[in-house]
Amino acid sequence: MIEFYNSSNLTFASSIAYYSLLSFFPFVLLLLTLSGRLLDRINDATLVEIVMRALPSHFDFVIDQIEQLSKAPPALGIVGTIVLIWASMGVFGALTSAVNHAWGVDQPPGFFKHKLIAFLMLTIAALLMIAALALMSAAEVAQSWWFTGLLSRYPSLTTLRGFVVRNAPTPMFVLIVGLIYYFVPNAKVRLRDVWYGAIMAGVLWRLAFAGFSAYVRNASRFSVNGSIAAVVVFLVWVYLSAVILLYGVEVSAAYARLRKNLPQQAPAAPVREG
Repeated sequence: MIEFYNSSNLTFASSIAYYSLLSFFPFVLLLLTLSGRLLDRINDATLVEIVMRALPSHFDFVIDQIEQLSKAPPALGIVGTIVLIWASMGVFGALTSAVNHAWGVDQPPGFFKHKLIAFLMLTIAALLMIAALALMSAAEVAQSWWFTGLLSRYPSLTTLRGFVVRNAPTPMFVLIVGLIYYFVPNAKVRLRDVWYGAIMAGVLWRLAFAGFSAYVRNASRFSVNGSIAAVVVFLVWVYLSAVILLYGVEVSAAYARLRKNLPQQAPAAPVREG
């Protein structure tokens, strides 16, 4: 923990929080544009629900902007699409640099490889969000004609459904973090080494989510400065999530180094007969 504090991880976490604020709305606009072309209908309520599940409080400035962009997404040309992609890549570029630093990579990727990794992360994130939108829309349609009757016959499914909805973000967070730990570092990483840090990061993130939600639940604490306070709280939450993510990287890297330094068991000497 002391080594983590004395390193530059906290500075990289601040960079991730800063670029998250700059890249969030360009990414949402890019996502809405792609969704409008790939899906028949954009359900802004579904997108809002997905976003809010990753946030510990109700941020009105986020909800209002998503709803406004969903009502009338602008028609983007080639130049506008390139600008949106470049702006959305900011947070992924900062995340790539932070993970490489936390992993202790001696040679970080060059400029073009760095941008390529950020672009691939952006593409995967957009496709995952579009897939989530499609699945949640399909689930709503299915629920409207058969799941409601099933719940009426088996009321216990309501409790199970609520449990899954509340806790689904945690295993998704562990899975995504584990993939980031494995693919992002500019070094040879074994897949089994990343899950210790990813699971620890997931548990810490869930505890931080519960604690931060309880802290910001009383809206009167932030009624003085209104939207400005909401932006500050948003940045603090992203910063805290980034710190947890980078701490998980340190745990995974430390475990990998410990495993490499363990003495190998010498093979048993052959037994001579006679």
